Amino acid sequence: MQNVYEGLDIITNKVSAQEQRICRHHMISFVDPLVTNYTVVDFRNRANIFARDKIPIVVGGTNYYIESLLWKVLINTKPPEMGTEEVIDRKVELEKEDGLVLHKRLSQVDPEMAAKLHPHDKRKVARSLQVFEETGISHSEFLHRQHAEEGGGPLGGPLKFSNPCILWLHADQAGNSPLMP
Repeated sequence: MQNVYEGLDIITNKVSAQEQRICRHHMISFVDPLVTNYTVVDFRNRANIFARDKIPIVVGGTNYYIESLLWKVLINTKPPEMGTEEVIDRKVELEKEDGLVLHKRLSQVDPEMAAKLHPHDKRKVARSLQVFEETGISHSEFLHRQHAEEGGGPLGGPLKFSNPCILWLHADQAGNSPLMP
């Protein structure tokens, strides 16, 4: 599961057609990069990694997207019967407002989160306000609850699945990795 954006094969280091024939890949090149409302929640929901009754291998991508599949880190603010478009529309509506006004409103309902977010980071400020408006619970309180769950910690909530095998490879940016000859 990698390279969701179509037409960005080189900059995303998309697997070749030959590699795709050797091992089946999913969720490649299906999002128009000019569409700005594709979110990590959309990715997680579309991935549905156990729907085929097979053990998935998740490779590459942004950590946040991988974390959304394996850890309880995202906050669902809508009831299951509500459409995704309605949630996105509220966030989009909030993002149209002045960033300083949004930040001031956030500081009134969630001072802890407001202290962590820069007033000009409208996307994150709007998301925190959206969480509060749609649930009545502050974003920071949701995060505290996730961290307090069994298996949770300072970086987020617990793993969603028991017994995962997670391998993280680190590469030296200068090319001096002990794994490379």
